[in-house]
Amino acid sequence: MMRGLYRLGIRISALAIFLPAALWSLPASATDPYASNNGLYPTASEWSGPYRSLNYNYPETAGNKWFAVAPRMPLNIENAGDYVAKLKAFVEPNMRAMIDAPDTWDPAANGWYGMIWQGAGTAGPNGVVDPESGQEAILGSFSGQIITQGTFQDSGLTVNMQNHTVIYYDALSATMLKKLWADPFRPNRTAVSFPEGGMVVKAAAVTPTPEQWPVVEGSGIWNVYRPTVESLQGPDYNPYTNAKAVVVPLRVLQFDIIVKDTVASPQTGWVFVTYVYDKDAPGATAWDKLVPLGAMWGNDPAFAREPNGTDPKGGPLQETWINQKAPAYALSSLGWGGRLSGPIDVSERHNVLLTDGSRVPMQRASSCLSCHGTAQFPFVANLYPSPNKAFPREGTLFPMYPPGSEMWARWFQNRPGSKPQNDNEDAVALDYDMLIMFALSAFDAAAGNDVFVQEHVDVH
Repeated sequence: MMRGLYRLGIRISALAIFLPAALWSLPASATDPYASNNGLYPTASEWSGPYRSLNYNYPETAGNKWFAVAPRMPLNIENAGDYVAKLKAFVEPNMRAMIDAPDTWDPAANGWYGMIWQGAGTAGPNGVVDPESGQEAILGSFSGQIITQGTFQDSGLTVNMQNHTVIYYDALSATMLKKLWADPFRPNRTAVSFPEGGMVVKAAAVTPTPEQWPVVEGSGIWNVYRPTVESLQGPDYNPYTNAKAVVVPLRVLQFDIIVKDTVASPQTGWVFVTYVYDKDAPGATAWDKLVPLGAMWGNDPAFAREPNGTDPKGGPLQETWINQKAPAYALSSLGWGGRLSGPIDVSERHNVLLTDGSRVPMQRASSCLSCHGTAQFPFVANLYPSPNKAFPREGTLFPMYPPGSEMWARWFQNRPGSKPQNDNEDAVALDYDMLIMFALSAFDAAAGNDVFVQEHVDVH
């Protein structure tokens, strides 16, 4: 098989991946598994603030404090709201400042950990680093794809936008990372099984100003060193020549927590929770105004063969709870059949060509769990129900299976994290963690392992 060539730069998040049809090689710096960023820094005149360093000092042991306060019962649409409220209160002591005071918040001091093999950028001609790749220097954030203005036109968005996210693992989850990366050049893929109570968080901020999108009025401001949205658009875009990094101010929009909890979620083992910024919510800061959008602990496979993904008798989904008081812009971003998907997660895809020959202007095509359920090694499945691995940029032609078909429904099953979606030879399930999937791929690309053909990847 061809040698893996990945351009790795998280764009998601954590919930969808985009793979333009091009191959890229990793720069020499990508052989450093402990790089915190892509090596591109603003000048002193551009940025005088601190730079966030990632924490790779994974512990051998850690306690499970969440289960001491968590509701210990299977989730349903009646009790999920209580779980979601308690979860935000639980992480508040060491997460509030990450949202509200990003320039002073330190991962190590607050017990959160990054993923190795993700920091370095991608080099192109003459060793020039793509300024969108890897993790940028100020916050260690990953960059998402461009979301077109029309997606949120009803809530007043007047420009195309981009999200930038940070992803962290709690100490309990990091004990698993310690086993996986005991030797960073010989990863133990079979060690990927999160301990009960382990958590992963993802926080995202977006590029529009309040004048360009009123929903972010009053939100917290982050800064990242990335190209502007304007420089990333147009037919002449080239990451190595005309997309220069600058300090870009962002507004906080979304905060996700995922928890390994087989009591709350007996079939998949995971609970996905999304909070979104609500400018009209009570409170003084962006953290205070992060309200629940919803929770998801299963894919509702009972309705996966229905064209709309819902109960044909008109009943509600049974494995997704949605807060109907969430702001309208966030409710408009829900996934297939109303399953949980956040505003930055791009469940809604445009210009879809189904394998039965039908053209669909817009298709809701994913959810938190359906996306993360494809996490396995080697990476073989699109994160959307698609016959190909390529993830075209939003608005360009995207082949998909017909909604409700047998192939489509494969993405909306409930499986334990130990079972891969594609049970091909030598497949290793990665317990619903896509960042581990891409870290393993980055290692193999740097090591020159003949694992599988890997393509240009942007993950948001």
